[in-house]
Amino acid sequence: MDKIQQLEKNIRDLKIQGATNIAIATLEGIKSAIESGITDPPKLQKMGEKLAYARPTEPLAQNAIRFVFREKDKTISFYLKKAKEFEFMIQKAKVQMSDKGANLVESGGTYLTHCHSQTVVSMLVEAKNKGKNFAVIATETRPLFQGRITVKELLEAQLSNVTLVIDDVASSLILNQEKDIKAIFVGADLLSEKGFVNKVGTLAIAYAAKARNIPLFCFSVLLKYDPREYSSDLIEKREGSEIWKDAPRNLKIYAPAFDFIPYDTNIKIVCEKGIIDGMRVKEEALASYPFLSG
Repeated sequence: MDKIQQLEKNIRDLKIQGATNIAIATLEGIKSAIESGITDPPKLQKMGEKLAYARPTEPLAQNAIRFVFREKDKTISFYLKKAKEFEFMIQKAKVQMSDKGANLVESGGTYLTHCHSQTVVSMLVEAKNKGKNFAVIATETRPLFQGRITVKELLEAQLSNVTLVIDDVASSLILNQEKDIKAIFVGADLLSEKGFVNKVGTLAIAYAAKARNIPLFCFSVLLKYDPREYSSDLIEKREGSEIWKDAPRNLKIYAPAFDFIPYDTNIKIVCEKGIIDGMRVKEEALASYPFLSG
């Protein structure tokens, strides 16, 4: 198995996860192919697309390939330069987002997060470093427990008030107002014109938050904008073994990995352009990154 095949397998098997990590792995795959002697741009682009589309809801990686190879018949050094430029664009956008998000956190507040978003974690750590004392409730995030990654990172950053709950508790906490949750912070795997995609379970949290008029902030770089019209076909279906490894024979298991959450009045997008209404995502994304138009 060559390196590209191994990277593709690692992405599919979630050994590499997180939009930024997958995008970087995709770009590293191109660099590795060049180092191995492959210098034909169309072939390199095809290899990159194989990695970027290993999971359907990874527009950051897909946009990386679109950006790197949008100009044809260039030198290998040109494409390597473009790959490095895209990595810089990601990091610059994340830095711009972190400070904007930290200002949303108030001392004494309680905040809920679902799944694992490195951007959300970084924002919460930044808020803590600014001297704010607050509580974080994180879902464990079945079936692969990405929420455990979140709480470990927060504890390692010495946040002192971190609580883990099972996924089914989240909506109850919001609707019953047991913990006086001030806001909800989540990431996104994909931004579309009319909504965003995040880990399954986010939709129920969003509806509960709307019912209680609690703001939901989605943290995402606009580089995750997908110019395709959203379709439920984009929602990845995972193997049932992730839910129940030794399930009874002939049992059917339906395991979508993500939810599509329509933009609504209580949902704001925290991005490199600031805090914007969801319905402005397309406008701001194309203004910032014209190559995203396709």
